Amino acid sequence: MKRYYPGTRLFLGIAVLLLALAAVACGSAAETQEQPPAAAQEQPAAQAAPSAPQADTGTAASSGSGSTGSNTMETASAAPTKAPADSAMAAKPAGVDNFTIMVTSQGNEKFTHKYSSGENNLWKRLSHTWLLGANLTDGSLVIDPATSVASDWEISADGLTWEFTVRDDIPFHDGSFINVDDLMFSNSFNVSEEATGVSTVRVAREITNREITGPDTFAVSTKTPLGNLGAAWSEIDNTTQGAIYSVDYYKSLPEGEPVENCTPVEFCVRFSEFEKNPTPGMAGAYKVIEHRQSEELVYERFEDYFLADQRPYPFQQISLQLVPELSTRVAALTAGNADLIEADLTVIDQIEEGDGQVMYVEEAVHIWINANGCERETDNDGQPIMCNNPDVRYALDYAIDKTVVQQLYGGEGVFTIAGYQGIGSPSGLGYEENIAPLPFDPDKAKELMANAGYPGGEGFNGGRVFLINTWTGAGAPLTVEVSELICNMWTQNLGINCEVNVGEEVSMKKIQYAGEIAGQYLVRTNENTFDGGRRMLGRYSADGYIAKDPDLADNIIKPALATIGTQEERHQAYNKALKAVFDKHYDFSPGYLNQPYGVSARVDTWDPWPLSPYPSALWTMTFK
Repeated sequence: MKRYYPGTRLFLGIAVLLLALAAVACGSAAETQEQPPAAAQEQPAAQAAPSAPQADTGTAASSGSGSTGSNTMETASAAPTKAPADSAMAAKPAGVDNFTIMVTSQGNEKFTHKYSSGENNLWKRLSHTWLLGANLTDGSLVIDPATSVASDWEISADGLTWEFTVRDDIPFHDGSFINVDDLMFSNSFNVSEEATGVSTVRVAREITNREITGPDTFAVSTKTPLGNLGAAWSEIDNTTQGAIYSVDYYKSLPEGEPVENCTPVEFCVRFSEFEKNPTPGMAGAYKVIEHRQSEELVYERFEDYFLADQRPYPFQQISLQLVPELSTRVAALTAGNADLIEADLTVIDQIEEGDGQVMYVEEAVHIWINANGCERETDNDGQPIMCNNPDVRYALDYAIDKTVVQQLYGGEGVFTIAGYQGIGSPSGLGYEENIAPLPFDPDKAKELMANAGYPGGEGFNGGRVFLINTWTGAGAPLTVEVSELICNMWTQNLGINCEVNVGEEVSMKKIQYAGEIAGQYLVRTNENTFDGGRRMLGRYSADGYIAKDPDLADNIIKPALATIGTQEERHQAYNKALKAVFDKHYDFSPGYLNQPYGVSARVDTWDPWPLSPYPSALWTMTFK
């Protein structure tokens, strides 16, 4: 038996791809030094923990101007390289014919990003490929041209336009090859104001133009410089905005029922037909050969996958099963009917006694406590919204004993009291201790409640039940239990009449985004991320789904995202924005989890990516 515990190394995030060659364009001293060929270089990751950033990571000129004095594009990437003879292909491990994965939730299982929803999107990652790919190098996640659909990408001197060059050697599952028309279609259809995901909508609203600029180039322009655009469309980001589809396959499908509020019509009427059989139009490592909604997806390895040498998946077929009951997943694992399951700390002994193993994904997800509509005075029924008062928002946070939450999840090795609701992850851009979780201080919490006019909870919420909404968590266990724990703390420390309402993930998100539960708190898991820019915009802008705060968005968040300069300068700009969001305290977090997985005895090793709320890097698995 093996138990893999989280290590202590910091997993740093995506390099900011802004004007990387400005120093070279200005004729730096680096020209006289021996350097590795450009084709052998990956995109650099951040070089130090964000709390102590380096003065310059090569993401822009050291002057921070980010400009060469012209409107010409500057290269921000390197050409892909072929794997050497002694690469992963030569060391490809012995595999297995069938591999079974059991997960708690899969959202709505839509393969088209425009309408997909779900924190654990493994069902898409097995079959898609990304505009910008990634790799784990020396413990850091980096954007890597060698794993990208784009062989190269450039950013204009003013930071407003990104231009991508498409490779010509990546086959879809139907045998056709990705071209620039597929990039135009995928980006336009996915990154749309009609999309289900609010973060996607937020990015879409910043786009002013998309165009094919050459036989193999595609460009996107934005209202203001978006330093986070590359991250948002990369494989490292936990959405699938950067997924690429075949436009020719999409057009070949028969027309179906119209989709309400969807354009362009020629694609929308084919959406349901695409979902019935998306495989020919995708280019990922696996084909979908069977899909029973909310039960099972069966995948078969695509032998012509363009990264087969670098990512030698050791399973011919994968069965991805939705099994919400933890006991059922554990029983399947110990009986040899499952190979990888989402687990929690309550079943470690059962897994190990059954000759299984427990492996962890570091800094995977956090507990997110948020309320929609705290900037409003009343809800849809005209009742006063309690969190409209900032004293109430702070009191609710001070009343939570984070160490008790930590013990619920198994202690310091699994749950860390750090981070700020995923947008300020300790390994992410802009995180410092000035946005760390508030300490447990029940006396301070009571004082704030009294200042708000509710001493001892008297008169709070008009005497009505104060709801905490939640669902059975995707990406982390015990969301119902932690919700009940928090509810009990609010009752005991603040005198609040609190109850927990357990709903369904997709529908609960829908009614929150629509403002139908304004003022009610939601306790859920959410993935950590390196670059929280898109989330800040989606949550706190003029029509943000957490709080509509245009002053915060326009005067603090957007300038942070538009910062062009060194990594240190971007770090400081992000910290300023995160601190402004923290001070509003519309939402908060007690900390993050290193996600446990139960793994069958026949697995020898696995090196999953950090900051991932799904089983990642499955190609790294080896077997005994």
